[in-house]
Amino acid sequence: MRIIAIDDEDLALEGCMSAIKKAIPGAQVEGFTSGKAALEKVVDIKPQIAFLDVEMRTDNGVEVAKRLQVINPRINIIFVTGYSEYMKEAFALYASGYIMKPVTPAKIKSEFEHLRFPIEAEKNAKLRIHTFGEFEAFTKDGLPLEFAYSKTKELLAVLIDANGAMRTFDQIMDRIWQDEDDPSGHRSYMRNLFADMSRIFNENDCVNALIRRRGEAGINKEYFDCDYFNYLAGQREDSGFAGEYMNQYSWAEPTLGKLCQLSDDFW
Repeated sequence: MRIIAIDDEDLALEGCMSAIKKAIPGAQVEGFTSGKAALEKVVDIKPQIAFLDVEMRTDNGVEVAKRLQVINPRINIIFVTGYSEYMKEAFALYASGYIMKPVTPAKIKSEFEHLRFPIEAEKNAKLRIHTFGEFEAFTKDGLPLEFAYSKTKELLAVLIDANGAMRTFDQIMDRIWQDEDDPSGHRSYMRNLFADMSRIFNENDCVNALIRRRGEAGINKEYFDCDYFNYLAGQREDSGFAGEYMNQYSWAEPTLGKLCQLSDDFW
């Protein structure tokens, strides 16, 4: 789900975005401090929902909403304000909702139950993952994913190996930097890895493939065509498994042992 929030007050914008993320985990949320900045990006982002402050110093939220509706007539507009007198004008635009500040997750969840235009499930653009042998990752068209850091690729491998389960940041760092006495020193660098991974997923129309929660992360398996996932799901014949799994990562050896056991049981 793609959402934008517009408010010219930094703290109010930050609070609104935080409430949205808590109410709708996994949503792609981008914030703007002006209507002009948002309108310059809206064609690329293709938001399904827009949270708009009605009265800003440089913009009128109602006018911004009108321009958003020209670009996308089915966008859900939810106005955010501290002034109830704007309610009549807001609903004249057939807005989906109206939230009085302060914005809270509970208020957002309530508005999401009454959206004017239902959010249709998007067709997942699956990434192709090869784990039997060397770990490799490809676009849906078969092109190798271009990671800014080699460790981003390993981060993805760790999350794929988890088979959809969540992993704490400490668990992830213990694997990626398993040869170091204190892997926790890489916490700042790991934020760069997650940013790189999010960029890759966004570029490949898989904006909800990465799941981030407080202190942990995982992947949505629905966005991946993966030999490992298919094998665990019972697709053993013609799987390509020949006793090798993520060969470049020594931390993957326990999973290799389990796969070998499954292979023995199958045959």
